[in-house]
Amino acid sequence: MAESFVHDLGAVSHLDALLAMVGTVAGRRIIDIGCGEGHLTRALAKLGAHVTGYDPFIAPTEETGLGAGSYRLARAPADAIPEPDHEADLVLFVFSLHHVPEAKLSGALAEAGRLLKPSGRLYVAEPLAQGPHQYIMELFHDETAVRRAAAAALTRSARPQFATHKIATYTETRHFGDFDAFAERMTANRRFNVYTKEAVLAPAVRRRFDETFAKYGGRFDQPVRIDCFGPPG
Repeated sequence: MAESFVHDLGAVSHLDALLAMVGTVAGRRIIDIGCGEGHLTRALAKLGAHVTGYDPFIAPTEETGLGAGSYRLARAPADAIPEPDHEADLVLFVFSLHHVPEAKLSGALAEAGRLLKPSGRLYVAEPLAQGPHQYIMELFHDETAVRRAAAAALTRSARPQFATHKIATYTETRHFGDFDAFAERMTANRRFNVYTKEAVLAPAVRRRFDETFAKYGGRFDQPVRIDCFGPPG
């Protein structure tokens, strides 16, 4: 396999990082696995892509035109996507692969390979267990182990399927004006994560937030790694 490190993309959005790696998405068939509320799914449709977002926790929608593209949301686990073989140009896992149960990671990546055209690409963006945001989060929701399992699954199950592997990094910038704003965001995220509101509001979390705020102001950056797999060339 040809493996290459592209470069650090800097402080960019998830959408801009994706576009920097894969180029234009207009007219492409995209499957967004672990799409959450579908924000990225819709953003890609606005750019002319035809996107289906899958997540085991969302309410399904009908296919909807958006700009020159279209999108729909559907409920399915990552290892059982109800789509035909080899019709997708791009399969995405954006901040979602580490949410797949470890026993199903290999199956989810095999499913991605089944969905892709021979010319298609698998794009995975995963938060790294480092940085200011991680420093606070680890007190009540430490994802270090599950992120490590997701990275190992990529090496074990994704790399053998593809001819090329491009790696890049970027920073997702997160701003919180005070602890209450942080706690509100983290509490809203409990739909897709397993922790309690009480754990978020614990005194130790508040102290660590205040410590980090004093050091970085209201900026709580999250470093991200991209693994983009594709065909030769």
